[in-house]
Amino acid sequence: MSVSLDALQPGDTIAIQYRLWRPMDDREDDVVERWISARIIDCEEGAWPLARLVDGQMTDVRPFMTWRWVARARPLDVAIAA
Repeated sequence: MSVSLDALQPGDTIAIQYRLWRPMDDREDDVVERWISARIIDCEEGAWPLARLVDGQMTDVRPFMTWRWVARARPLDVAIAA
């Protein structure tokens, strides 16, 4: 990740890398890496960005996490009439 967490905005879609350890036998572990999609739902000053994973769980996006952008939130180009 070469982009600061400060660049994230609500509505951005990211993928967060998780490493899962599965015991293979008594002597070895198998490491499986998974990318899990998440949507940024809140960014407040002084707090980590809050994201909702595709399975519904919530997580803070922290500096030690490996993540990448999937899609940026786009501001509305036109006003919506009531």
